[in-house]
Amino acid sequence: MLRGLLDTINAWPVQKEGSRYIGLLNYMLLLFFIVCWINIFLLVKVNFDKLSFYELGHTYIVLFMTIVNISRTIITLPGDTKYREVGSLFFDKMHLFYYKAVSKFASQTHERIHFICHYFTLFICGQMTIGLILFNVIPMWINYAAGNFDHKVINSTYEHSVYFYLPEYAYTHWDAYIAICLVNWFISYVTSVILCMLDLLLSLMIFHLWGHFKILIHDLESFPLPAKTETVTFEGNNVLTAAMYSDEEQEQVSKKLKECIDYHRLITNYTDRMSEAFGPMLFISYLFHQVAGCLLLLECSQMTPEALIRYAPLSLILYQQLIQLSVIFELIGSTSEKLRDAVYSVPWQCMNTSNRKTVCIFLVNVQEPIHVKALGMMDVGVTSMAAVRFSKP
Repeated sequence: MLRGLLDTINAWPVQKEGSRYIGLLNYMLLLFFIVCWINIFLLVKVNFDKLSFYELGHTYIVLFMTIVNISRTIITLPGDTKYREVGSLFFDKMHLFYYKAVSKFASQTHERIHFICHYFTLFICGQMTIGLILFNVIPMWINYAAGNFDHKVINSTYEHSVYFYLPEYAYTHWDAYIAICLVNWFISYVTSVILCMLDLLLSLMIFHLWGHFKILIHDLESFPLPAKTETVTFEGNNVLTAAMYSDEEQEQVSKKLKECIDYHRLITNYTDRMSEAFGPMLFISYLFHQVAGCLLLLECSQMTPEALIRYAPLSLILYQQLIQLSVIFELIGSTSEKLRDAVYSVPWQCMNTSNRKTVCIFLVNVQEPIHVKALGMMDVGVTSMAAVRFSKP
């Protein structure tokens, strides 16, 4: 489902083989959004005094949303981009499908993450469809209620979901209304896919990274004890104590520690590559939520039926998108914090000096929680979300 929607704008990260013109769509969309932004900017500049408060706020929201579209279209341009490299690495190596045979716990984790990803995808696609329909059907309903669809009405002023800097004829005649309406449906669909599906792809990657952390923590917490153990009584309680590992076991412990360290390095490196690929996109998204959130609440503050019907659903969807993405990213930081206790729970007291040094180095490396960063500066998570959500206009 995700691949089918992203393929419509050639944004599926795995490289395709075929015609050399296959990436032309990305450049055409980029040019299209740049032209739209310039046109909408001219509309605001030329008609600033003529636009109503309602129309001006709506146009500003579309203007900033177009900037987000441009930034996200740029990262999906064909070639050896970081976005496509990270996506290919995810589907070829980091997907939990490749780890389900490692252990029983890994198989259970894969099934759990697969279940979450499946229904989360259905939820986001349904949400995108509802938002797309409401954004375009409400202006059509307003035109219908005003009688503008009656061909006997001459020089009616038609409502649109997106306004452009066009001659007056475009907003007062039926044939021009049909053409602009079709363009707006196309813009709305492409925008919905860019905004929702790229966030969905990023969320699925985070879910799988979360699964990798769960597997690593389980491997550390279930680290095998020495074969020779004994039970002693301490303050009236039976305590299981372990002797030193044997020479053969020390070699196995060294191998097990190396596997855990390599696994942690793999997760960390992939998280860093995600930050490099999606960092600019996330940074601009947070700026967009900062501005659009204030504008949407300002539009809703009119408390008119028209404003509430048109902007209340869009406000809920955008705020919910901000919250869900931030909470999902917070999973990485909160889970990676548990690595410190998991590494310390390893029976290092039963190891020789060499393995103890390895555990010590490993413990130092997991002290800092892992986060995906926006533009390499800001951790993406609940704290950043709160800074946007409760900031003053």
